[in-house]
Amino acid sequence: MKKIYVLIMVVFLLPAITIAQSISGKVLDQTGLGLPGASVILEGTTTGATTDMDGNFKITPVKPGEYILVAKFLGFKTLTKAVTVNAGQDLNIGALTLSEDAELLDEVVVVGYGVQRQREVTGTISKINGSVVQELPVPSFNAALQGQAAGVQVTTGSGLAGSSSVVRVRGIASISAGGDPLYVVDGIPISQDGFLNGNEGGMNSNPLSFLNPNDIESIEILKDAASTGIYGSRGANGVILISTKRGKSEKLKVDFNANVGLATPTARPDMLNSDEFLQLYQEAWENDGNVGPAKLPGNISWEDARQTNTDWVDEAIGLGVKHNYSLSASRAIKNLNYYINGSYEDNSSYLIGNSFERASARANVDYKVNDDLKFGVNTNFTRAVNDRVDAAWSGGLGAAMSTALPIYPIFDSAGEYTQLTNPVRDRELKDWVTTEYRSLNGISADYRINDKLNVRATGNYEYVDIRDDKFEDGQLNTADNSPGFADRNSTWINNYNYNAVIQYNDVINEDHKVGGMVGYEYQYFNRKWRYDQYLQSVDRRDQDYSTDSTEYRRGVTGLEEYSFRSVFARANYVYKGKYIAQGTFRMDGSSKFGPNKRYGYFPSASIGWLITEEDFMKNFEVLSFLKAKLSYGITGNANIPNNVWRQTWQTTEVSNPDDGYNGVDITYPTNLDNPDLQWETSNTFDAGLEFGILEDRIHGEFTFYRKYSTNVLMNLQVPRVYGFGSYWDNVGEILNRGVEFSIKTRNLVGEFKWTTDFNIANNYNEITSIGDYSEDAVSGGTNDTRIVVGSPVGTNFLVRYVGVDPADGRPIYLDVDGNQTKDWDPANRVAVGDVLPDVVGGLTNTFQYKAWDLSVLVYYSFGGKIYDSSSKRQLGVVTDWNMRPEIFDRWQQPGDLARYPRLTLNTDTYGSATPWINTDLWLHDASYVRLRRVALGYTFQESQLMGSFFTRARIAVSGTNLLTWTRFPGLDPEIARDFENNADRNMSVGITYLTPPQERTFNIHLNLSF
Repeated sequence: MKKIYVLIMVVFLLPAITIAQSISGKVLDQTGLGLPGASVILEGTTTGATTDMDGNFKITPVKPGEYILVAKFLGFKTLTKAVTVNAGQDLNIGALTLSEDAELLDEVVVVGYGVQRQREVTGTISKINGSVVQELPVPSFNAALQGQAAGVQVTTGSGLAGSSSVVRVRGIASISAGGDPLYVVDGIPISQDGFLNGNEGGMNSNPLSFLNPNDIESIEILKDAASTGIYGSRGANGVILISTKRGKSEKLKVDFNANVGLATPTARPDMLNSDEFLQLYQEAWENDGNVGPAKLPGNISWEDARQTNTDWVDEAIGLGVKHNYSLSASRAIKNLNYYINGSYEDNSSYLIGNSFERASARANVDYKVNDDLKFGVNTNFTRAVNDRVDAAWSGGLGAAMSTALPIYPIFDSAGEYTQLTNPVRDRELKDWVTTEYRSLNGISADYRINDKLNVRATGNYEYVDIRDDKFEDGQLNTADNSPGFADRNSTWINNYNYNAVIQYNDVINEDHKVGGMVGYEYQYFNRKWRYDQYLQSVDRRDQDYSTDSTEYRRGVTGLEEYSFRSVFARANYVYKGKYIAQGTFRMDGSSKFGPNKRYGYFPSASIGWLITEEDFMKNFEVLSFLKAKLSYGITGNANIPNNVWRQTWQTTEVSNPDDGYNGVDITYPTNLDNPDLQWETSNTFDAGLEFGILEDRIHGEFTFYRKYSTNVLMNLQVPRVYGFGSYWDNVGEILNRGVEFSIKTRNLVGEFKWTTDFNIANNYNEITSIGDYSEDAVSGGTNDTRIVVGSPVGTNFLVRYVGVDPADGRPIYLDVDGNQTKDWDPANRVAVGDVLPDVVGGLTNTFQYKAWDLSVLVYYSFGGKIYDSSSKRQLGVVTDWNMRPEIFDRWQQPGDLARYPRLTLNTDTYGSATPWINTDLWLHDASYVRLRRVALGYTFQESQLMGSFFTRARIAVSGTNLLTWTRFPGLDPEIARDFENNADRNMSVGITYLTPPQERTFNIHLNLSF
């Protein structure tokens, strides 16, 4: 062991005492002034320095040899200089003079089917570097986008391992159709259905969890019609483009990343203990006019109840442990460019028995045959295993907050699990595993016909294989003396995508830059599924089941398929480098829509003006960049279930001769056909201003937009008297209008650096029409959010609660006219709030001093409401649910001023036939500010690594969700619960029903480069 310590000391200290060479100099602008904060590095290495306040720099240590020195400063052209360093030499190269860059903001950004220079982009695009998402311990990369881009609202998933997040770009413009943005990975529109397994177990599936964040090079979020229009029928809710890494360096580069961490809940539920529950239950019993001891739930005796005090929350919550490892190799040589990565992660949540494991491999290879022909291959394979537990309404921690009473024991006197509500028994006697195999593959060919014309063809294939296996012991099914059973839900997806693009670019007489692109695309998607059930004797998750087995009980199969066929075009024009125009057009045809309206047409047009390129701006030296831009276009939404335009029927099998029609199976219509069903369309106007101040030490963007959506798709619930249950139609209209502001400032440069990124966005949302239908035509699940004209999508449509009558302790409501009443009636529901925030944004401060760096991200959301749906059972009529301590603020005797009515076991006392009354008593302010992430890191200097295997090493510690400031009395103000369908997902964000709170994590990160 002592030898190992000595070796470590030698590796780190020997370079420090060795005589080393150095390179020094000064970076100047064209006027001779020093440029503070300029970057000077040795090309092909990580060795470099940053200039001080006078522009001076010194790079040390440097090995003897020949180098290319690269000097960079934002707003100036990059300068290179060849230097030779001899042994023992301290080389001073004098001044490096940088010239102003006429091609300011010349960064390349990814757009639909191509790339563009940032300065020539007329759309509104937010670019996020892949490094932002790599150190955050999140189930999928999209959760890491929170607070990073203006106008992008990210509600991260619950505490369940592998849970999905909800992303909204500039509000919500859909009701029954999907409201999520389109995700495109390396040009492939991926399958992103989060309802493959419904919301079983209190969680939706996460279709984005397959992608390893370490593979991501950059993320572009397209927000306006100028940028999303090229995606036509699928661009109305925004488009998120994910580009994975390629080789960059001529030298082989090997990176190893490791993250380990611990997870706890951001808040723990506080429930009544046994004595408190018995006290309040007896009080409710006596309030109802009864005498003597109350009859307790589960037929528990008072003696046993007093001797039991089970803390079910403690039985559900533990300490989550997280591991994440990634190893990659990349290189870019003359004709070959490659990036290869393998990763493994095992993330257990704080919920006992719950974990998400993922192993993935990726290879991106580009081969240049000659100057005119290039081929590319992308392939990714992922195996994900989610060890599931029941949560929310399904059990687990949800049961610990509801029907698992403190008077219920875990075991009976014989040491067996009790047959009362028992989350421990349910967890231990159920083995529930979801296994997903996903492969994403693409091949491309680029051929340069001449200097102006290029052809690109791609073929892509996505394969998904999901097996949801559930094994339940017979003890969980005592009612029918079942021996137990094994369920398997299998899903197979094949997603094919082909496109071909011809691109043209030319410069005419130096003043006219023209470009164009024409393309064709075809996508075919099919999904097969099968449900099988077996007897308990088949109890191994890795066993291959056969329907010929004697244990086989029943099976159901299904198939769906759809296709898209599209042509698209884009034209660009730049005059004298300062006047920019762009137009796009796309025609889409889809089998998802009725034969009368199968094709849609989606044009867009945009212009830009580089104001700082005008002669009259030359004297405004403080203003280094100013660009104005306008766009207008039409985009669509096709994210609806397949075949909803068709007439559908359902058959109910009748096993009893006395049922049905003389024992004959019943077949009945479930959906009326609509051959005129067509695309949702959004008409979007966008006006923006980009600016740079003080040589772009301050850079920002201000944008105004107005998006008006028509032909909004709605799955309308129709009374059964008409002979069917639902009907899809284009009847809605929705307005989204808002402003976005983002700014990045380099507050301090030099040895101590301080950078601030701030963004804020406001969105106004309003349903302007629902045709002739009522508010109840579409509902947000069971949560009483409705579609109300003049109000936002996801309006809380509730009876108003006034308070408690001090005389008799009964609740007082308001009728629809505002008059007080003690009778709860759904006819008195009105719009009392909505689930959409008014303002969202993020603030990131990054500090760097020598080798140390500190990053702090704060996310905030103001406005909107949270409907705590579970509290109507925890704080309402006393039932078989446990309650929260807030219930002690209840009415007990005449004259009491209390928040909650007198306790009762009788629902009639509250003027309703049910114990779960929806009123705005359970509605709360959803505003919050959250310390989303703090990270402190140290990057080892080159001198510390010389003589070792590493070219770069960094270690960091971080914490997520460390503090939250909110007035919400529940567990977590940020809620992405399980949803029943797209309408529920659109309308019920901000509705919690026993939802597990998010994780608070503490992590250690190690990054090594070879």
